[in-house]
Amino acid sequence: MIVPMMKYDFVLYHADLAPFLDRLQELGIVDTKRSNKPIDERSSTLLDEIDQYTQVIGQLSRVKSENTVQSDDKTYSAKQILLHSQELTEEKEQLKVQKSKLLTEIKAARPWQMWSMTSLDQLAQIHCTPRFYAVQEKKYNPDWEQEYPLAILNKENGYIYFVVLEQKGAPYHFPLQDTKLPSASIELLEVELTDVEHRLTVIGQQFETYALQKDLLASHRSELVAQLDLYLAGKGSASAAEDTLSVVTAFVPKPQQQIIEDFIAQSQVIYLSEEAVIEDDPPIKLKNNRFARLYEPIGDLFMPPRYDELDVTAYFAPFYMLFFGFCMGDFGYGIVILLASTIAKLKLKKMKPILTLMQYLGVGCIVMPLLFGTVFGLDLSEVFLLEGVFLDTLQMFWFALIMGGFTIFCAKIIQAIDAMKRRGFQYGLAPLGWAILLICIALKAGQEFMSWPIPPILIPITLYLGLALIIFFASDSKNIFARAASGVASLWGVTGMFADFLSYIRLFGLGVAGGILGFVVNTVGALVWTKLPYIGYVIGGLIFVVGHLAVLVISAIGAIVHPLRLTFVEFYKNVGFTGGGRLYRPLKKE
Repeated sequence: MIVPMMKYDFVLYHADLAPFLDRLQELGIVDTKRSNKPIDERSSTLLDEIDQYTQVIGQLSRVKSENTVQSDDKTYSAKQILLHSQELTEEKEQLKVQKSKLLTEIKAARPWQMWSMTSLDQLAQIHCTPRFYAVQEKKYNPDWEQEYPLAILNKENGYIYFVVLEQKGAPYHFPLQDTKLPSASIELLEVELTDVEHRLTVIGQQFETYALQKDLLASHRSELVAQLDLYLAGKGSASAAEDTLSVVTAFVPKPQQQIIEDFIAQSQVIYLSEEAVIEDDPPIKLKNNRFARLYEPIGDLFMPPRYDELDVTAYFAPFYMLFFGFCMGDFGYGIVILLASTIAKLKLKKMKPILTLMQYLGVGCIVMPLLFGTVFGLDLSEVFLLEGVFLDTLQMFWFALIMGGFTIFCAKIIQAIDAMKRRGFQYGLAPLGWAILLICIALKAGQEFMSWPIPPILIPITLYLGLALIIFFASDSKNIFARAASGVASLWGVTGMFADFLSYIRLFGLGVAGGILGFVVNTVGALVWTKLPYIGYVIGGLIFVVGHLAVLVISAIGAIVHPLRLTFVEFYKNVGFTGGGRLYRPLKKE
């Protein structure tokens, strides 16, 4: 199956492109296309406005609701929320600075809280000036209390806080540097702090109210991004890099969408997202079971499917395996392939998928030639006198044609079911008609050549039903006569189907050729073995080993190439495969 993709359009200044792509590369899941667009006043204004909405949305997304605020009855526009949020943000930053300053002043004033600020006026009336000191307890000299008019105000955290009175006009000398008293009493500072914290709470509640409506901002932001995207779509690329915007179109597999969403939330980049459609030319990523996944490189040799069509890998995989075995024509070679790939798989860990595919092909190369009874060029029916157990040459010929007919029939059924699912029931009736016509041909052949007991009425029923479905549903025209004419014309395709059917004779030809080549090696080797004394054993043995290895390689080349041809031409055509997609190649760190 084809993994659905999400499309993201990111708009960046040219200078921001390289670091942005580096971050995408670290994610390792984004397939990108890029283009440059000129910056002008219109695009610059839209970019600035989008950036403002992005910042506010990000800020509101981080607001933690205390469940104490409900959406009020007021109606706000996106612009009002944006402007007021920006004003509140600025005020909030100022209040945070003020709060920090007050906390520092309160901390500094706390040791002096026993001092009353009104005492300053009272002392001034008796012409005394207070001097304030803070000193470590171990450095405090108790004799100062006898020498100076000194009063201890507080002891805290290993310090002694005291005041000394200086009389106006009298000489004053004290051995310590005095300390500046806080500008206000701790009571006033705490009142001011309470006011600041209350205002911050009010602002927080207002942000919670706006956070309930952040979807309105997101919707308006998306409209602006769409306007920018539409505007840039009409602008050509610019030559001056410093005067351009970079538009990065990124495709991400839908199952990994949350990763890119988290990345966007952190980056706060300008973007537009939607599910990818065929017109977007999204990359193709396939998701198949463990068996079919091994055959994806084979499908890639031709071309990936389009984004809006069926991935047929899982359907051609079993046929390819059996066709490979048919073309090899010798189950002894299948045993060699299976053993060699299994041993290599234990040593070459990096080649595990390819070697696993070789194991399956080896199994196919055992199953199919086992029907013919050929092992390393030996005909088991002659060696063990098992006449009638294995297929003879003529039966191999008919078996190849039956396999071809069955493959084309399956392809038509797959095309019919897929068309019904994707486009509607009527669109699958014409391929179904071709499948029924193949049943009719098979029944007639069985009746003529194999004396099948077919009810006489069954052949004309399948014939006329198949023809009717092809004639009346090959076109979706509403005009019945145009539809019938198109259907009659499409019947010419029966010649192509007949040619496809005959193409499968190559399976028989290659299978027989492999067996004959093995027989030739055995004949020459046996001749040398028996005719040359002593040295003939060595030379004959070499002929057996080298000869069969050469036949194996030659047969394997044909067994790879010709099933490819049957898959890419006959099967793909009859299943309705068009292809033309591009593979999903995400940016990744090497």
